[in-house]
Amino acid sequence: MSTIENNEVAFLSRKLLEINKQLMASERAKSHFLSLIASELNNPMTALLGMIPHLMPPSDDPRYGIFELAHEEVLLLESRIENLVAAAEIESGMVDVTYATVDPVTLIDEVTSGFKYKLKRKNLTISVESTLEDKIVSDPKKLYLILKNVIANACDYGDSNATVNITITTVDEKVVFAIKNQGKAPNVEFKPQIFTRFAHGMEGLHGLGLGLSIAREFCERMEGNIDYDVDSSSVTFSVTLPIQRQQACSDACGSNEFLFESFEGAIEL
Repeated sequence: MSTIENNEVAFLSRKLLEINKQLMASERAKSHFLSLIASELNNPMTALLGMIPHLMPPSDDPRYGIFELAHEEVLLLESRIENLVAAAEIESGMVDVTYATVDPVTLIDEVTSGFKYKLKRKNLTISVESTLEDKIVSDPKKLYLILKNVIANACDYGDSNATVNITITTVDEKVVFAIKNQGKAPNVEFKPQIFTRFAHGMEGLHGLGLGLSIAREFCERMEGNIDYDVDSSSVTFSVTLPIQRQQACSDACGSNEFLFESFEGAIEL
């Protein structure tokens, strides 16, 4: 190899190293930004959620409609902050899975209570059927956010005046959550597109694209998967997670995995 060629190789190598350093710095800055935004918004959001219900006027008060609009926007903002926090957690690589016993039906009830205005506006009904005979062992917070994002997607893109059917079954040592809504198939060329962060939305419109990407990431961290199937009139998202056989350290109430600690083996006074 000639001296000129050696110099060119050395020059290109230095450029590649510089670009790699810039990319790494960009990734660190993005992760720091997400973490900062999530932290700065989380505390005032918690305060708002606590205060809003105390401001509710009587249902016959002319201001009741304004209260509903404000409450719905606060709930929507809460969901977006939850997803920002989750995205920051994923970006940092610090995604820990904490197991507790949880009742999936209770978790779904908690999720859908936050969609009450959306359900009312679109005249949607949520139907839940479960063949589970007992609670399951899972990460309540992550399972909650997975279900919240998938059910929100079904409500947002499903037809009005319809029913969102949620079934919970077990297949081959796995628990399967199937969320089915009436409506058209996602307007994407390839399935993975709707699980990609910051990609186009279901109808080809640009959006944050965080919800389904977080659902996919959390499913994978919990050794499960998420997929969807379509037919002529409906879309069904399936969340499949392995049934954990390990002993949970707590019982969860909704998405709070440590509300009721296990006292097994404690000394009675």
